[in-house]
Amino acid sequence: MKKTIEPKGRNPRITVCYMPDENRKIIEMASACGLKKSQYIHDTSLGQEPKVMMSDKEADALMSLKAARGELVLIKNALHGTTQEQRKKYFRNEQFMRQWIEGVNSLIRRLVEIEGMFKR
Repeated sequence: MKKTIEPKGRNPRITVCYMPDENRKIIEMASACGLKKSQYIHDTSLGQEPKVMMSDKEADALMSLKAARGELVLIKNALHGTTQEQRKKYFRNEQFMRQWIEGVNSLIRRLVEIEGMFKR
């Protein structure tokens, strides 16, 4: 049996009842976000999306992506600082060199996009 309480004062409290399966889902989501259940409900009721904590595997993957992107940027910058003759010696084929540089640029852009998705 529910009891209705008349709100008093400027900031009345609201009591919300959930079914057991809904309650379990809320508790799971709150713990995944590192929040207390009440804080999670408060944030979601205001339209805010609490962020889920990154797992160890995801953190390792992000660090690997950052390292790979850093190495690609270093190689690209090293090539940029060389003459056209030196680049031709490295690649031997001008068409392959252009494709390689375009590929590296698209990889760097994609890695930046993926890193941005982790941060959202």
